[in-house]
Amino acid sequence: MYQNWELFTTQKNLPLTPTVKEQLQKYFDFLVQENKKSNLTRIVSEDDVYQKHFLDSILFTEEVTLKDQNLLDVGSGAGFPGLVLKIFYPDLNITLVESNTKKAAFLEAAITHLDLKKIQVVNERMELYSRQHHEEFDIIVSRAVASLKVLLEICAQALKVDGYFIALKGPKAFEEEKNAAPLIKELNFKLVKTQVLKELEFGERINLFYKKMAPTPEQYPRDYRIIKKQNR
Repeated sequence: MYQNWELFTTQKNLPLTPTVKEQLQKYFDFLVQENKKSNLTRIVSEDDVYQKHFLDSILFTEEVTLKDQNLLDVGSGAGFPGLVLKIFYPDLNITLVESNTKKAAFLEAAITHLDLKKIQVVNERMELYSRQHHEEFDIIVSRAVASLKVLLEICAQALKVDGYFIALKGPKAFEEEKNAAPLIKELNFKLVKTQVLKELEFGERINLFYKKMAPTPEQYPRDYRIIKKQNR
């Protein structure tokens, strides 16, 4: 049973109820169990999972109000941040997009195991899903699964105008932001907030908050082969 809650509550406004604590423990136990069958994460010690996965997934929530919005987590992997957000904010309508079939299957199993509602898993590439779900989401979040240029392009169509794309990044976030500047303008995004967190047990985190100011041009997202080729 996780004991170091004082360290975990780096974020002072966390809705850390007994139910949340119970669900996080249940999630951790299930993750460790399933990780023996599939390679879901290299981080398996309890302290590290709580700090580097669970806490890191929700640090950005200090800067936004989460209630009953439609939220998409792209590249959810083993559920970070999407499953963690669902535990803390049960009123959110969450979609987890994960292209890896084994990880998508784990997400489905975890949702059933935790008895979570108003959350679905989509086993699909995000650029394809984005084209098919035009402006459906209030918030899209991603935790360091690809470069900022790639993430913004593949997610743009699925985000509502005035919605927010939130990139959970590390120390190279501002370098990625600079490299993506022309595309950010083309996609009609505007960087409206940054969150820099340096005094963490697991290193520096930089979270970037983009607002979608106008509809995404129809040519985006391009075919992934083109995106990948131009971002080598």
